Amino acid sequence: MSIREKYGIPDKAKILLYVGNISKNKNQEQMIEVFDLLPETERQNIYVLFLGRNLTPDYMLDERVAGKPYGDHLLLCGNVDRKYIRDYYEAADGVVLLSRAEGFGLSLIEGMHFGKPCMTFTDLEAFEDIYDACAVVGLTERTDDAVAKGVERLLNTAWDESEIKTFSKRFESAQMADNYLKSFNQIIG
Repeated sequence: MSIREKYGIPDKAKILLYVGNISKNKNQEQMIEVFDLLPETERQNIYVLFLGRNLTPDYMLDERVAGKPYGDHLLLCGNVDRKYIRDYYEAADGVVLLSRAEGFGLSLIEGMHFGKPCMTFTDLEAFEDIYDACAVVGLTERTDDAVAKGVERLLNTAWDESEIKTFSKRFESAQMADNYLKSFNQIIG
């Protein structure tokens, strides 16, 4: 399935994915507000696709998007069938996660698996485990201005897709199991 065709996204436009259930904790609203802070030339060539189902009826992103100058660039895709997730990651230019709290950042790991650079906050619990300069833009401040600058950096850096994919292998289950066993043996040993 062509994501660009499905949503009418021009070939030269950049796509950011924001994957996760829609909720206050996942903080999708900050990405919507930040979009207004991007330079006009950037905004007209960026589309943000929010993937996930809404868990709380009082957190309505569609109301926040309505009436925005570039609201048609902020696409609420809803819950996406697992068999199509690959298509979204392959079409993306980057993955964003602005959660207030996050256990592991699975959407970032999935993005890296497809060679996509990511952006998140450095104060997330899993940040040290998932960070590498070859793949992640780490934001030290949670301000809208810092996020806007991070988006520009994410989309205007020449990333090495193969280097990101290589880094992501450390999160494959066999590699994680080996690392766990090494740590366990060091502790008991």
